[in-house]
Amino acid sequence: MRAAARRMRRVVKPRSSRASRVGQAVLLVMGALLVLSSWAVASPPGSSPDEDWHLASVWCPTPLEDSCVTRVQDDGVTAVELPTTIVVAAACTAFRPEASGACVAGLPETPTWTTRVDNGAFPGGFYRAMGVFIGPDVTTSVMAMRVANGALAVALIGAAAALLSAPNRRLLAYGGLVVLAPMAVFLIASLNPSSWGVTGVTAVWIGLHGFATEQSARRRGGLLAIALIGAALAATSRGDTGAFAALVSLAAAVLHVERHRADWRTLLAPLLTGSIGVAGFLTGTHASAVTGGISGSGPGGRGLLLDNIVALPALLIDSVTGPLNWLDTPMPAITWVPVAVFATAVAFHGLRSMTWPKGLSLFGMVLAFCALPLLLLQVSGAPVGQEIQGRYLTPLIPVILMTALWNPVRGTVERLSRTQLVVAFVAIVTAHAMALHTQIRRFVTGLDVGGYNLNRDVEWWVGPLSPMTTWFLGALGFAILAAALFVVSRPTAQAPQDGDDGVAQPAPASSEHRAGFGVQEGRTHGAETLPQQAG
Repeated sequence: MRAAARRMRRVVKPRSSRASRVGQAVLLVMGALLVLSSWAVASPPGSSPDEDWHLASVWCPTPLEDSCVTRVQDDGVTAVELPTTIVVAAACTAFRPEASGACVAGLPETPTWTTRVDNGAFPGGFYRAMGVFIGPDVTTSVMAMRVANGALAVALIGAAAALLSAPNRRLLAYGGLVVLAPMAVFLIASLNPSSWGVTGVTAVWIGLHGFATEQSARRRGGLLAIALIGAALAATSRGDTGAFAALVSLAAAVLHVERHRADWRTLLAPLLTGSIGVAGFLTGTHASAVTGGISGSGPGGRGLLLDNIVALPALLIDSVTGPLNWLDTPMPAITWVPVAVFATAVAFHGLRSMTWPKGLSLFGMVLAFCALPLLLLQVSGAPVGQEIQGRYLTPLIPVILMTALWNPVRGTVERLSRTQLVVAFVAIVTAHAMALHTQIRRFVTGLDVGGYNLNRDVEWWVGPLSPMTTWFLGALGFAILAAALFVVSRPTAQAPQDGDDGVAQPAPASSEHRAGFGVQEGRTHGAETLPQQAG
């Protein structure tokens, strides 16, 4: 009887564990969709940065003459004819934090002319894809596009999480969730091409990282496909995110140089994603901005450079917690302070373990993160606060954090303690809830109206549920999603199967130990012996 019972436990327990993992995955996906859908309907058309340009470019993708009625102005610039809502919606609320979205709702559908449209400056793939969702009503079409972009991010990053082993899922959760709100989630659920940039660059790095560390051929093939899709998204949305895709491909190759040295054919993966990124960067006009600047006013002098170096931290922090919309919706301190603190703490936590490949990879990305805006500001002759916005750098944030967290010696990420997890959970859930509340308040009544109840004195709203219900579901969805911090931090009780749990395998230990410096986890450090097992 006892032997039979043991056999039953061996059969039933894995099935129960598998069912539990499926249930958790479904809940996390539902939470992510609730979050992104809430952000998608929280603001009217024209609310995200330069959305008048992006709206016109979706309705009139290049070549302009084939998609819309056009005329050439006296100055030689091509104008397109579009519904007034598309052209004027942004002017209703941009730079006017006290203005609700009521103005947008009252705009006519009569046609008008605009030159604010892409005519080759952007790669164009994003605009053509969004055109699939164009319907008879502009507002409904815009909401559908935002929801679609959010669903795309959930599908791609969710697929990567499903293919990753437990340590790599922990890496994705720790490095991604802490900096998801407010800027990244706002961009993902928007009609700005940066939506694909954030999703794509993250997918490139986590796909290449998984390809280099997972043991199952099936999983590695799936993760490579995700990296390639991510590179295509980044390259076809913006030129600069194409460059970022190439940068993180190189960074991933350096991080896993020992793996590639053991089998040089694996280098084809970052070579492919990097090539796609470079192709996107060279499409459009983003490449010329590196040498010619953005404003055309000419390069600045030494004084401007020194002033910009002093002011640079403000721009870098804005890439995570900066003001939303047309830079007219500042985040409350209860949002930006804990997010900035925990992002810094997570990165510092990861620096406990360091090897030369990890150090070079991390240094290269941080250098680009800091030097690129300085370079563009210098050649444009512009101070911090002009021309370059923090959101341009947002795609690099989760990748930098995940690189800092990865322990290449043990092939894992050290778990946070239960106390650390609870504090982080409460902090980021509260930060997101207040960010979403501020965003909904911004357009329901304008920021000149205060109070907790978003259903009071409503001036604009088009969501299927009330503002307060939308806010509650979005906040609840983020809490469900943030629960992944606890899920990925549980010790592994069972032996790994097909790479699903246990330690992801890095390069050969002997090579890494030769390359390493600093604290080596899993070895005696002073009087403390660090644990060997990771799940």
